Amino acid sequence: MFRFLCGGDSDLQMARRMLLVALAGTGVVSGCGRNQPQAGAAPQAPTVSIDVVAPVTVPGNYEFIAQTAASRTVEIRARVQGFLLKRHFVEGGPVKEGDLLFTIDPRSFEADVQIARAQLAQAKAQLALAESNLSRVKEGVEKGGIAQADLDKAQAQRDEAVAEVKLSEARVTNAELDLSYTRVLSPVSGTIGQAERQEGALVDSGQNSLLATSQQVDPIYVNFNVSERDVLKWRSDVASGRIILENEKHLPTQITLSDGTVFESVGSINFVDVKVDPNTGTAMIRAEFPNKDSRLLPGQYVKLKVLGVERPNTLTVPQQAVLNTPNGTFVLVVGADGKAERRPVTLGDWLGSDWVVEFGLKAGERVIVDNIQKVQPGMEVKIAENVSDGAAAKAAPAGTPPKPVTPKK
Repeated sequence: MFRFLCGGDSDLQMARRMLLVALAGTGVVSGCGRNQPQAGAAPQAPTVSIDVVAPVTVPGNYEFIAQTAASRTVEIRARVQGFLLKRHFVEGGPVKEGDLLFTIDPRSFEADVQIARAQLAQAKAQLALAESNLSRVKEGVEKGGIAQADLDKAQAQRDEAVAEVKLSEARVTNAELDLSYTRVLSPVSGTIGQAERQEGALVDSGQNSLLATSQQVDPIYVNFNVSERDVLKWRSDVASGRIILENEKHLPTQITLSDGTVFESVGSINFVDVKVDPNTGTAMIRAEFPNKDSRLLPGQYVKLKVLGVERPNTLTVPQQAVLNTPNGTFVLVVGADGKAERRPVTLGDWLGSDWVVEFGLKAGERVIVDNIQKVQPGMEVKIAENVSDGAAAKAAPAGTPPKPVTPKK
């Protein structure tokens, strides 16, 4: 049948034409090569908005998990042997420097002081006698009635009496010092823990010496660890000018508590360890914070942020411009020919709704920020009139990291 419709026999041309006219509306003859429709027109170029990449100065984003620690931890120990008479503090409560914490039975030490003072008085009396005797012997030697040997002996007796006085004075000082140790005072202001010994216990300056532990929490320390790689990168960035420090010696810091609240006081870094722990490959860094109301307690986990750091000449792109694929992260840029180009990028920190681009882009390039799903590499695009210049206020405070867009298949 199709041979009849599309054939070329001259005697049948009239019949074929008549049949074609009848079947033209049914599409039966659409298979004839000479009557196939032309191909459709090329798809229209999608309209996109762009962001012109421009270098800006952004705050450095350095955050770490840290832990609070007392600025001073002191073990309260007995220095003399005796029985505990009384504990004068509330366990777990605040104490001030100089507060009386424990009293050790002082009676034997008071007796030792009295003995030492009596010995001192005796030694002073012996000294007075020796000096009087020396004076008489000198007078006799001058008159010629006493030998020189007697003078030497009297001089030695006087010197011995002087030494005995000094020794007795030292004994008095030592006895008074031991007596003062029966009153155990707090060496720091802070909080004190549980008492290790109770009233009636025998304590000494050896194994039974620990009475309690006191901690100073104002100021309080916040310790955190930084990997060796990050330490090296930090030093390299500072040396090359990639980051600028507001105060290199005392970098300000801020902490966020576990309930999400920001601690009201700003601290500063006051110590960087001079070694790297070979077991963890990290170095310990310490910040110090005022803690007047003891709101922070030792052992709390907090999030620490380093302030006063800026990164000049940084390139950023909006979050929605970034696409993530199994082959890597990339953005689409509009080339000089008006066509879309796929550009692999290496991302850094996030700043508000923008990503920091470490590698892959140059200043002045035009990044597509919308209708990305409709654009394919090599496709010609039409740029909307509302073009962002990229140098607008991108230095927003760091927030929740945006998620790269995953293109539809």
